[in-house]
Amino acid sequence: MTIDKGIDDVQASDFDALFIPGGFSPDQLRADDRFVNFVDYFIENDKPLLAICHGPQLLIQTNKLKGRTVTGFTSIRPDLKNAGATVKDEEVVVDRNIVTSRTPDDLPAFDRESLKLLQS
Repeated sequence: MTIDKGIDDVQASDFDALFIPGGFSPDQLRADDRFVNFVDYFIENDKPLLAICHGPQLLIQTNKLKGRTVTGFTSIRPDLKNAGATVKDEEVVVDRNIVTSRTPDDLPAFDRESLKLLQS
């Protein structure tokens, strides 16, 4: 994938949905308030927010997981719980505008629920 704009070149309000993939970049991105604020916009405005594997780490930094139900990769589930979320060990969890999954093995369920949310 070719990146054509950086975080300083866009505004969250320009987008209809946000997908946060896994890997180790979410842990690095959550240290930068620009990315955290970007994610926060989607939570605050009930816009579709899709995160898989380590992706939910960015949600932790928003301090808006209290009362929400999510999942994520095994190693980040304690962090999600400590952030106030109800954490499930399920292939996909949908909580209003947020869709989360644990691993790439969960992609069929993640894709199915993400598409449902995007079509609503």
